[in-house]
Amino acid sequence: MHPEARRAAILDAAVAEISERGFARTTSRHVAARAGVTHGLLHHYFPDHDSLLAAAFEKVALEEIDEVNEALAADLDPLTQLREVTQPYGPGGGQEAYRFWLEAFAEAYHSAQLRETSQRLSRAWHELVVGIIQRGVAAGVFRCEHPHETAWMVVALSDAFALQCQIGSALAPHEMNEVLSRLTERELGLPAGSLSDEPA
Repeated sequence: MHPEARRAAILDAAVAEISERGFARTTSRHVAARAGVTHGLLHHYFPDHDSLLAAAFEKVALEEIDEVNEALAADLDPLTQLREVTQPYGPGGGQEAYRFWLEAFAEAYHSAQLRETSQRLSRAWHELVVGIIQRGVAAGVFRCEHPHETAWMVVALSDAFALQCQIGSALAPHEMNEVLSRLTERELGLPAGSLSDEPA
């Protein structure tokens, strides 16, 4: 197998193992067995376990970000784009995708490589939201003096609500989304209900 194809196969196996076992319970030997390679060959591509986990997380997160960017490039107006990214488990998301991010965040506390990767990917997601807000301000749809701060608010609340959904909070996902929508509308000077109303 070509080296790039072999590396991709190992990463696919790592993603599958993490999806089933979680970051903390996945070992390099699990991944090697699933990929059909020796433990030594796996470490030829990924020198240690942390680099393998970080690469698997980056693969999933970048695929999600690419999917979101593709959805946002479909000639949508800024309000529709914002509505897309503030919906629970929006484009590129889903409960499994959010779980992957949340587990990576938790494991990053113990891994410098995973922490660096998480920070870089979080900034990429933040910049995506910043871009939507800035386009909305330029179009006269939003009013926002601090797009970067507001984008972090949106990202942080989305992550917090996703965590609550994962652990079975008494607050339903649609109730959490109503709070996120309401606060985002206030931050951007939008009429109440702008993010919950479907476009005409």
